Amino acid sequence: MPIQTKQNNITFFSPSMKRTGSEIVLFNLLTKLLPQFHAKLISKYKGELSKMLPIQIKSEYLYKSPSINLYCRIRNRIYRQFFLQTKLSKHINSIWYINTISLPDIVKYAEHHKIKTILHLHELEQRFAFLNEHEIKLLVNYPFLIIANSNTSKKVLNSYGRKKNIEICYPAIDTKSIIKNKQVYYDYRKKLNIASNSFLWVMCGTLDENKNPFLFIEIAAEVCKSQPNTLFMWIGSTPEMAIMESCQKKTHELGLTNKIIWQTNDSTNYYNYFNCADGFVLTSKKESFSLVTIEALILELPIVAQNCGGVKEILGNDIGRIVEEINNPKKMAEEIIKFMLGDNIIDIEKGKLRAYEFDIVKGAEKWNNILINYLQ
Repeated sequence: MPIQTKQNNITFFSPSMKRTGSEIVLFNLLTKLLPQFHAKLISKYKGELSKMLPIQIKSEYLYKSPSINLYCRIRNRIYRQFFLQTKLSKHINSIWYINTISLPDIVKYAEHHKIKTILHLHELEQRFAFLNEHEIKLLVNYPFLIIANSNTSKKVLNSYGRKKNIEICYPAIDTKSIIKNKQVYYDYRKKLNIASNSFLWVMCGTLDENKNPFLFIEIAAEVCKSQPNTLFMWIGSTPEMAIMESCQKKTHELGLTNKIIWQTNDSTNYYNYFNCADGFVLTSKKESFSLVTIEALILELPIVAQNCGGVKEILGNDIGRIVEEINNPKKMAEEIIKFMLGDNIIDIEKGKLRAYEFDIVKGAEKWNNILINYLQ
């Protein structure tokens, strides 16, 4: 067993370890971390992925839950004031690996105590807007290494003046675990009361402003004008009920109540619902990458995406259809209808081969090599 030193002792920090894109990326990598590294994980909030980590990676969390009400705000403020620094001080003798830019307080503590820090960047400029000027400078300049999840996110770093010690490591998934299953297709469509002659377009992601559910609704309205047997389904969590209520209201106003399924409560059957799809539509405003696009390729689905950034690094110019105009439901609907009518042709094998380039075995090998090169 390798001798444990500060150079191979890594404490990973992540926001929640819930099933969101950046958390899944880190989780997948940790399952393939080389044994020469000794890892601990600290998440800001408790998430289900923590329980699924390899047994040798111990995990803990800082707060029981987000500050969603007065009681939680008071409890978290007390913890932050009296206990947080004591807890963090137990991990000073290690490299700190910060997952996402949403933990500036952790980076601030690392800077104050001169802790060697790596930042894993998943975000684009719209997420930096939630940070103040000091936090941005700290996140961009203090980490001795930044791992960007795409060329698209690297360009954001460059725009803030960071030029050195940036490595690109594309997000990776276990492609073998994603299986197109015809039986599941029929069983879950029956469960959802989807007729056999209905063409179902799916979007997956957290129901938030950036994922753009209102564009999703407008696309559905455009498509259903000429293709009445078309259905749409959104698969993802709903952190803000106000957005869900606004979506339901707009769906009702446009007469689409029976055309759009909001599947936002059952995350454990994510792939079963995704298997119901006949096509995938990506409505996000900004994406540094898009794991769900890779999943859609493996599930052999036609893909229509608006040009949200990182998705181009997956699809290029020859897989699926990328609509350059932002927030143009008519253009998106036109490409969707072309697939349904057979005018746009899907090359299933080319799509799957592209997806396999982002398999976790390849991704983890590159990631581990980055850690070796910078830490040893």
